[in-house]
Amino acid sequence: MVLFLAAVTALPQNSARKSVFGVNTGLSMASDEFAKKTFTYDAGFATMGPNIEADYLYYGNYFGFSSSIGYASIFFNEKAYQSEYDGTLNGYGTNEVSAGNYQVLKFLVGFTLKLPEFNHTEVLFLTHLGYACTIHPDLIVTNSELGVLNSMDRDAGGAPVANMGVKINYWLNERYGMSLNGSMNLTEPSFYDSTGPGGSFTMPIKYYNVNIGFVMKLKSSSL
Repeated sequence: MVLFLAAVTALPQNSARKSVFGVNTGLSMASDEFAKKTFTYDAGFATMGPNIEADYLYYGNYFGFSSSIGYASIFFNEKAYQSEYDGTLNGYGTNEVSAGNYQVLKFLVGFTLKLPEFNHTEVLFLTHLGYACTIHPDLIVTNSELGVLNSMDRDAGGAPVANMGVKINYWLNERYGMSLNGSMNLTEPSFYDSTGPGGSFTMPIKYYNVNIGFVMKLKSSSL
């Protein structure tokens, strides 16, 4: 009985709780409809661009919670968009396209699943839900013979966002470490378009992040 009670008392000491703050940056890459380069109603003509994220994680040996805020600026593929107009007009006049960048600001909360630590390395699987504000860039297409063919003002749309990812932390010492992050993001905002048939449209936005950064423990890992 004494041995049993001693073992139960020791269990909380074996549970390594960590409170971790991290910042990472890298590249966002558009996918699926968001990256389409043909004239379809859901094509985004998006490519890639930089992003930055900050996250907070609280976890034990296997499970935990996490939250994050992230910003991505994803380039619009002007060359591919102009090529579609060139093909449609069959060489009539000279087309020019000018567009800004897609921008996504997201706020996430969710759960963390952690594999057993090895060689100062942690592998964590993250699942998040949250809210994203997406900005569609201003866009104008002109033709030397016909004038303005298409235009759209910069507009913001908010929608729920889903996120799944993997985070690998390598601890350099008891408090500081490096991180490698990969994640998928999916949201579907609506944008206003005064020239569109319905006045607005919904765009599926899917993109992947590949980031590197640093992590820092905010308090002792043992309780």
